[in-house]
Amino acid sequence: MNKLVALRLRIRDRLLRLYTDDYVKLTRRRTARRAFNALKDHLTPLTPALKQDILSFWGQYRDVKKELHWFEFYNTACENKELLKYYIPDNIYYAEIDTFFTNARRAEAIDDKNLYDLYFHDINRPRAIIRKINGELFDTDYQRINTEQAIERCLQARQVVSKQAIDSCGGHGVKFFDVSSESVDELKSWLDKNDNIVIQEVVKQHECLNAIHADSINTIRIMSLFLDGEVTILSALLRMGAGGSRVDNGSSGGVFCGINADGTLKEVGHYTDGRTCTQHPQGTVFKGYKIIGYDRCCETVKKLAGRMYTTSQLISWDFAVGADGEPVLIEVNLTDGGLSTHLLSNGPLFGDKTPDILARVYHSKK
Repeated sequence: MNKLVALRLRIRDRLLRLYTDDYVKLTRRRTARRAFNALKDHLTPLTPALKQDILSFWGQYRDVKKELHWFEFYNTACENKELLKYYIPDNIYYAEIDTFFTNARRAEAIDDKNLYDLYFHDINRPRAIIRKINGELFDTDYQRINTEQAIERCLQARQVVSKQAIDSCGGHGVKFFDVSSESVDELKSWLDKNDNIVIQEVVKQHECLNAIHADSINTIRIMSLFLDGEVTILSALLRMGAGGSRVDNGSSGGVFCGINADGTLKEVGHYTDGRTCTQHPQGTVFKGYKIIGYDRCCETVKKLAGRMYTTSQLISWDFAVGADGEPVLIEVNLTDGGLSTHLLSNGPLFGDKTPDILARVYHSKK
């Protein structure tokens, strides 16, 4: 290969990488902009002093004049207005902060629930009964099986839950099967029409979570940052289903509430549109409610974060708590994890470290 051809190939590869990264950022900005349309009725206007404080602070890093509507949304939940400038608009977070701390393309490639048993083989997880990978059926040990064998394994388990293995979001694509109430034909139809799913046993959750809403597996969402050799728990909240829903996602009508360092719930919970509540729709009062196993979930996060370090330093983890009080890892969001639920529940994601984080993103090379 002559030098000219080699140079052309290097230039082509560099342009492709730049284009791909810019495309990811553009897509995320558009997604955040569309998401904001559902929040327009829940804004609190900024006072001139607050507006000036925000523009002055962010002016060190970038212009946020076009993002002030996000600060109006978070202004509704922000009690200490001096901290409002530390809230990060969703479009900036997803397109600029998250992509700085994660390799988005690599994360999307390896973020597959059918691979979790390889990454986290030594961690409590829901037992996989069937895997369907690119249209092919496999058993727990990744051995090829046919449709009849797959159905037989599900019938033996009696109650199973199917989840999208890739590109899952907001609880969509989750389906529960109970052989006592649903037909084999329904299960077969589900297997036939989905190419990348994992079918698992249904987790039996701890009574402290069951008492809040028994129809859904209520999960602990933890955001962690691996920086300067240390794993920090940035924010944690409890996501709860409501009204008989089988999933706990806020986008599916659920409610969420921040968790204090001692594992108790905060006083005020939220819906995704910013509405607040002090108790679950089914009656549980949030303030001081103890979440058994929360401390062990945090310990597990710190244990696992290093395994994903080359792909992501900023990770959202979802845990159930088993009947025995032990963490059960449900899902890992290596990139593009939720932001607004954390900001509404617990305030600025990076707290007083926000200036340092923004300086790294905007004033240093990745």
